[in-house]
This record gives sequence, C-alpha cells and structure tokens, in this order.
Amino acid sequence: MKLKVLLTATAVIFSASAFAQDISFGVKAGVNFSKFSEKIEGEKANDYAKSKPGICLGAYADYNFTDMFAIEAGLQFEQKGGKYEFSEEDVKEIDKESISYFTIPVNFRANFAVNDNNAYFLVGPTFGIGLSGKYKSEYTEDGETETDDGSLKFGDDEESDCHRMNVGFLLGAGFEMSNNIGFRLSYEIGLSNLQPKGDSKNSTKTGVLGLAVTYKF
Repeated sequence: MKLKVLLTATAVIFSASAFAQDISFGVKAGVNFSKFSEKIEGEKANDYAKSKPGICLGAYADYNFTDMFAIEAGLQFEQKGGKYEFSEEDVKEIDKESISYFTIPVNFRANFAVNDNNAYFLVGPTFGIGLSGKYKSEYTEDGETETDDGSLKFGDDEESDCHRMNVGFLLGAGFEMSNNIGFRLSYEIGLSNLQPKGDSKNSTKTGVLGLAVTYKF
C-alpha cells in the first residue's frame, strides 16, 4: 500500500513535468500546529483537544503549464500529532503524541500577479508515511505528578498504536515577493483514520495549520 501511494504520486509528478512549459524550484521552513479530531461511538470527543506545535522542512517544484496554472509537488519532513489537557480541582492530566512524517504533497496551484510580486492558492492531496512517533503522559493529583512516555508502534493490528499512512487534503495560500522570498499559510484536513482498528464511528484524524517561509530559486 505504501509503495503504491508513492508510485502514484511519483507518476503524477513525472507526467506533469512532461507537459509543463517551465519548472521552478523552492524550499520552505515553518511550523505546524496540529490537533486531533476524535470520534467515539459516532460522537465527537474533542472537548479537551489542544494544538501541538512541530516543525516542517522541505523542498518543492512547480511545473508551470501557463503563467497562471501549475502543479506543485514536494518532499518534506514534518511533525504532526496532538495533545489532550484535562483539569478539574486538584487533578490535571496532559497527554501528548508527536508523529514525524515524510510527506509528498501534490497540489494544483493558481498564480496571480500583484505588481512585481505573486500571490497564489493551493489545493490538493498529501501522502504521508510515518517515520517515528512518541507519546508522553503526565498525571497530577494533590501536587504529585506521575509521568509515562515511550514510542508509538505503527501497524494495523490490535497491538499497534496508529497507522503508518496518513492521507490529507490541503488548502493553502501564499505570497512571493520580487526578491523570491515568500510566506505561506495552509490547512491540511486529515482524511486517514489513525486508529488501527477504527471505523467510521471510532476515529482519530489530524488537522494541521501550517505557517512557512519560502524561497524560490
């Protein structure tokens, strides 16, 4: 399954480059604010969900069909995950999960000239493969704190913590100045259920708000 997704994404990239009039490259660095969206027996269970920050580093290529339309494909390392915080009287509990992904976004891009600058919009799928994951829990009662931490296990069986694959749908916008430095805002809607034995009524998905600085060569 993982190989099939990667081959499909690669085929899209090379097919686009065969018809593209011009190819340009860029790099980006930024921060993700990711948050879990959970369902239990069909009911939303997000009362204690909080955003967790992480980094995003990558490179991308724009396959330009016209001055206005392009396909942007990239390779990036990013951290996602989420956090739950519960507090009541003398009890406080914090649970965090951090998952590192190798991600391939393949987006359609629309450009709009603004004097000597360029504004653009992005829309398209993302394909992520989990590289590593870890969790940390802190439980405090009457001033005493107990902690637990460890690594997440990827897989599809009952002993696993989460699926390795993570597919999403990205919406974004950016602005590139005439000196090739730019800024980008995006939101990725998680489509994959991370629970190994989850279903439509029991699911955990990740939403990611991204802020990045870009530089185009």
